[in-house]
Amino acid sequence: MNLNKEDLKAINQSISKQIKKSVEAILEAGKQVDEGQRNYYSATEKLLYSYPALKLKVAQDEDDLSNGIIYTGAKKSKDIAHFSSSRGMRPPEEQVQEELERSRRASMERTQLQVTRIDRALEIIQEDPYYQIIPLKYFDGMSPEDIANLLSCDERTYRRNRSRLVNKLKIVLFGADAL
Repeated sequence: MNLNKEDLKAINQSISKQIKKSVEAILEAGKQVDEGQRNYYSATEKLLYSYPALKLKVAQDEDDLSNGIIYTGAKKSKDIAHFSSSRGMRPPEEQVQEELERSRRASMERTQLQVTRIDRALEIIQEDPYYQIIPLKYFDGMSPEDIANLLSCDERTYRRNRSRLVNKLKIVLFGADAL
């Protein structure tokens, strides 16, 4: 089969276009992986900032459980939207109650699990001489200047050690994916 120059040119252009698209897709996928890697640091910081509120929520949930309070009594809840049937009929109240209790218990367990994960991660860095940076920054909301003054170091030392500690925590919290 003999192809003329125009056909060969068209084939080469088509192949070049497909190669270019493939390379762009590969580069974009690599970029997304890189962004995912960088997000573990901010995800760790988000967990640290949320830690005091999560601990409070666990304490409230434990108190509610010990007092027999599971169902909050909300009349309309987005949690029960999946109960809608094709006929538009609402299920019996006891079924709604059971589902809300199950949902609340599951939420309680997820919150407790998250707090436990953070506690374990914090235990690993607890002996570090700059450990206090973590609770002061993320739990107490102190400014970098105040923390540096309290620890008798400059802000650059504070920032370097905060970054180092958060990087250790991200590996403990997210495993090898955070490397």
